[in-house]
Amino acid sequence: MNIKMIAMDLDGTLLRNDHRSVSPSSLRAIGSAHSKDIVCVVATGRILSIIPEQVQAISHIDWSVTSNGAVLNDDVNAMLADGTYVDLQGTAHLLNSLSEHVWVELWSCGKIYVSRRQWESMDAYGLRPLHIQALRKIGKAVNDLQQLIDDGMPIEKINFPSIDRATQAVVMEGLLDSRLYSFIPMQEGLEVMGAGVSKEYGIRRLCAILGIGLDDVMAIGDSENDIEMLQACGKGIAMGNALDEVKDAADDVTLSNEADGVAQAIERYALRN
Repeated sequence: MNIKMIAMDLDGTLLRNDHRSVSPSSLRAIGSAHSKDIVCVVATGRILSIIPEQVQAISHIDWSVTSNGAVLNDDVNAMLADGTYVDLQGTAHLLNSLSEHVWVELWSCGKIYVSRRQWESMDAYGLRPLHIQALRKIGKAVNDLQQLIDDGMPIEKINFPSIDRATQAVVMEGLLDSRLYSFIPMQEGLEVMGAGVSKEYGIRRLCAILGIGLDDVMAIGDSENDIEMLQACGKGIAMGNALDEVKDAADDVTLSNEADGVAQAIERYALRN
């Protein structure tokens, strides 16, 4: 197999458990792959503005696919002028149907928008410390989320970072037309994107731009939002720390993110050809 692109998830994959640093071995492996003209891509659920500085500084990463495939970014730092966004009418309907006890965010243009009422009682919603850090960095409290919709703001993702499975089902049922959305139910939340949007979708779009076949892509990931990408690409690699369902969906399993699993996968499948 001739690998022409490597698509890497961030949290739990390329990043170590501090969620911000990359191991020296992974940096060297990415550099070696780049020297063989292999396109190196980050594929993440994060919005562009919270990609860690160490990742942004990796000159050998050519593209990033952010917000679970909604947006393509050239060279990590400059957004391509094309994105696939969430239906605004349906978003307005959903917001009107939600209980005030359900924390909801609109992700757009490098910001995470939250209603001021919820922002002021943030501690009551059981948010993870890492997510609170992101909110403190790029979050923005607004008086009315509906106003953002009325203004036509492009929404990359509707995020529910702390709801159980039963509430996830209620949220999905509250959407105006489920065909207008794609969903990623997570262990601790729910992510809602535009129709058909996923990391696989983002990688397919990027492959079309670059003239690379999906069969020539190796994807590496650890979480629910990586499954479709791992299944669609020519070589899907699950991290050693991945969820069991992710490992089941992959072609092979590498070491964990703390044991240089990305480096091992690149060296084994991309550099030995």
